[in-house]
Amino acid sequence: MKSFRRHAASVNAGSMADIAFLLLIFFLVTTTISADKGILRQLPSICESGDCVADIAERNLLRVRVNEQQQIMIEDRVVKLTEIK
Repeated sequence: MKSFRRHAASVNAGSMADIAFLLLIFFLVTTTISADKGILRQLPSICESGDCVADIAERNLLRVRVNEQQQIMIEDRVVKLTEIK
């Protein structure tokens, strides 16, 4: 009876690193990264006269304060920095 030896299958891992590197470069080059545009708000015009009081509706005001303990207060309520968007 002949005995057959089975050899363990091996995979050449050297070329796998090259392929992974090429795929990484491909996805980095082809991916578009969106930039933050910030908050788009129209600022009031510059007041050149001495009387610069404008009537602003109460619903358009947001009161933000920082107290002596360096806590942020929005509308008289203390909030954490992570809660602000």
